[in-house]
Amino acid sequence: MTNSSETITHLPEEFGFQTKDAAVFPQMVVCGISFTCNARCIHCPNAATGFTASLKGSEQLMGWDVLKKVADECALHPESLVRVSSCGEVLTHPEAMEMIEYILDVKTDKNVALTTNGALLTPEKSLRLLKKGIRSIEISMDASTKDVYEKIRVGLSFEKVLHNIQELVRLRDEGNYETKIMVSVIEQDANRHMLDEINAFWNELVDEVLLRKLLSFKGLIPRETEQEAYIPNNAPCPFLWERVLIDAQGDVRGCVSDIYNSSFVGNVKERSISEIWQSTLFNKWRDLHLEGKIEEVPVCKGCIDLEYRSWAYNYFHALNKEKK
Repeated sequence: MTNSSETITHLPEEFGFQTKDAAVFPQMVVCGISFTCNARCIHCPNAATGFTASLKGSEQLMGWDVLKKVADECALHPESLVRVSSCGEVLTHPEAMEMIEYILDVKTDKNVALTTNGALLTPEKSLRLLKKGIRSIEISMDASTKDVYEKIRVGLSFEKVLHNIQELVRLRDEGNYETKIMVSVIEQDANRHMLDEINAFWNELVDEVLLRKLLSFKGLIPRETEQEAYIPNNAPCPFLWERVLIDAQGDVRGCVSDIYNSSFVGNVKERSISEIWQSTLFNKWRDLHLEGKIEEVPVCKGCIDLEYRSWAYNYFHALNKEKK
């Protein structure tokens, strides 16, 4: 949720990489260590399709061979953010904490962020991450009351997650740690009537409240109410110039919203992230977007979520704000 005094321009004067570093290596590497989940949220394509339940073994949980390849290469790029997030809940991985700590150990710039639903973020885990110097912890909430929260985030307890967040904030403040704490909210019919209340509630506790649009994932999730668009559907998608998702098997996905791996551009066990980022295929997709031929990119064909991307008000925008 943006400050009312802010003026957000979602389209740049010129599309492309925002910095020289971004042309060499993605600004954000989403490290999807776990494709399992402890919830069945009503806005989640995995809950709607049962897709994650069909995955097995290394398709579900990242191994150390992949994790170390990702972390070690990202450590060479302090300007790049490692965002530990996925198509499931990160902390369901039995070695999630050790893996995040490894990333923080090798990536000495500490440009690492965790996105979690908070149910498994115990005070003990929070303190471990705070002591390691993690840059940000974001908890996905979507509500400020038990009834609305548990209607949206099926299988989770509002009281438990609220307690975990309160303890995270307390430990951060008592230890004077630098970690930024954020809560994210997906705007949807179940909570649209109380967005101001949600914003006010969480702004009393955390550093930043992020409001996100409900995505349809090519029609998997119905959108009953029309939402305000950020950019035209024929504008280039900023994600192609910003970020990638690396799944549990080490496959690099050009679209972080791609649950079926149809945007596969390479595997980190065979090529470096940098090589994949600068590959002929990736650049072809970028050129097609710049030429207005988005439908010619297979994974982009039929996408109706592009208008909810932004070239300016995004995760980096929120992360770079001063914490309270």
